[in-house]
Amino acid sequence: MRTTQFIYRATGSVFFDSPKCRAAVPARDPLLKYALQQASLDYAVRSIRHQVGPQLDCPRLSLAGVVLDRMDGLFLLKVHNIKPKRSEREQARLEFALRCNGLRLLERDAREIRTDPLFSNARQVWEHERYDVSLLDRLRISVALAEYGPQSIRDLEARSRPEGNVLAAACALACQNLLTLNIQDSPLGPLTMVAAK
Repeated sequence: MRTTQFIYRATGSVFFDSPKCRAAVPARDPLLKYALQQASLDYAVRSIRHQVGPQLDCPRLSLAGVVLDRMDGLFLLKVHNIKPKRSEREQARLEFALRCNGLRLLERDAREIRTDPLFSNARQVWEHERYDVSLLDRLRISVALAEYGPQSIRDLEARSRPEGNVLAAACALACQNLLTLNIQDSPLGPLTMVAAK
């Protein structure tokens, strides 16, 4: 391995942060980072936090990890390359133990996390996280969404007439939890639907 590769990897961020996070969340595993990017852009996820918790012995499970506060409850997010196989009895014990701690289990594996278009779209949105949206463009986009409701990026551009790149601006504002993008159904582009928060 070249020295420059080692330095790059050593200085890479091991935390994920977004306005939905109460504090930066440890995310050394790239799969977890991708899952967090997707969760942060999900309208149903209200907040994301990392908790330290006990190790349960029966069933074997650590309550430490990422908790997603979604509209339908609190979920302990566990990311796997391949989901573990459990018997019905083991699954029932696991769900009971989590329920006793006010949680439900959300397990995602590499195949689910890397499914397109969500995987590519979420990564592309987060590539624009640092795009500087001017105050004037923020106001124009906000007014267009308030006046016309949910609309495609193409319509948003025609109605708001921003000075900058409307797609990059929409992505940056989505990362800031100021608007939502429908990135589940089709590739990110002019027909992607945008809605106000």
